[in-house]
Amino acid sequence: MTIGNAAHLEGRINAHRRLLVELLSIVAGIPEAREALIAMARDNETVCDHEEDPGIEPDAAFAAQQIADDEIRAILKAAMARLDTRT
Repeated sequence: MTIGNAAHLEGRINAHRRLLVELLSIVAGIPEAREALIAMARDNETVCDHEEDPGIEPDAAFAAQQIADDEIRAILKAAMARLDTRT
């Protein structure tokens, strides 16, 4: 088992994501926690509105942050959907 193996890494990342979605769906069953998770999905951590000028073409750091924000929202959306199927 080599860490350099892309399929191996992808499998591990997918397993972590599935576990995280399940755990968040359980936590979201607590009303206060659900509100916090919904707020987290709504918030945006990517710099916007000229808070910092990325230039004409944003560099890799801005792109990576946007990808992270998108993934957080996707995980939270999946967790909320899973919770909704239980209730």
